[in-house]
Amino acid sequence: MTTAETEATRAYRRDRELLDSQDHARELAGWNQNYDQISRGAFRSRLVEIEFDNFHIFQEELSQAVFQTGQCSKDTVALGVFSAMSGEARWHGGAVGMDDVLFLEGQGELVLTTPKTSSMMGFGLPTQQLESWCDDMPGSTRERVRRLSASPLRDRQAAESLRTSLTSLMGELLHRPDDKLPVAVVRQLHDELAALIVKLLCGEPGKEERRITGKAKKVVQRARAYALDRREEPPTMIDVCKHTYVSLRTLQNCFQAVLGESPATYLKMLRLNGAKRDLIKRGGNALVSDIAADWGFWHLSQFSSDYRRMFGELPSATRIMRGGSLVAPERRECRGRCSSGPCRRLQA
Repeated sequence: MTTAETEATRAYRRDRELLDSQDHARELAGWNQNYDQISRGAFRSRLVEIEFDNFHIFQEELSQAVFQTGQCSKDTVALGVFSAMSGEARWHGGAVGMDDVLFLEGQGELVLTTPKTSSMMGFGLPTQQLESWCDDMPGSTRERVRRLSASPLRDRQAAESLRTSLTSLMGELLHRPDDKLPVAVVRQLHDELAALIVKLLCGEPGKEERRITGKAKKVVQRARAYALDRREEPPTMIDVCKHTYVSLRTLQNCFQAVLGESPATYLKMLRLNGAKRDLIKRGGNALVSDIAADWGFWHLSQFSSDYRRMFGELPSATRIMRGGSLVAPERRECRGRCSSGPCRRLQA
């Protein structure tokens, strides 16, 4: 039995509806803040939170305009993006909207005025974790976050990427049957958050960084071989960085240069391709769940969804229709006889 099968991390999930702005402010974990309602009408809100492994993901929906002040926890960095809003918001006195990504360093000052109705998504993580992901970024990571705290990142693509990623993560975590996260799932979540952070803080690699170099190809080859050697317990991107002796940002740039994909995306595709080959080779002699586990997929429904998105069919269809051979079977004439004469039916 592998480590991924025997260990699990607990995810704390909370979903509440509140009738007072101050009650809402007090409920948000890891924050010291005040929410003052500044528009007229009955207040209604919803607060959804998920905490695991020192990460905090949240979404808040507000039915009234609110003036928010306060701080997040020390040694924590928080990011946020609006997922819906009835008008512009104000961040430290400046207008912000759907195209802005908001940053706040630990114990930095929160000064936000929301519009009449709004929905915001965000997550917090340890500053030390952030610095380990961006250790080769020019300048200090803390200084970069401090600058963004005062002047948000205005980038439509980055904001949409953050919204999409957080929506996907929350959907996956909220709909799990229990609050236990297998090691493989936690590793995948770490990778997704790391890739998102590096992209937001470092941006896409420039043209000069996209050139395919000998180093980039070697890094990709080493990462690929390493992932295949550990296919049952897929390594995190941090593990891959250590094995290839590069930073997370450099790893991202190497994969973008050689493959045009992020390392996490490609290595997942690599495992999906391996699972498909095994389904074809072993056919009806193996369970889909066994093959999925052999390639490090522990959430069967997610595996089926990813597989179908990748190959246009469910893994069970591959096993039934194509199992037993890596090529299309030859057709041969049946030697039996039909009632009307020699059988012309071709069999596989």
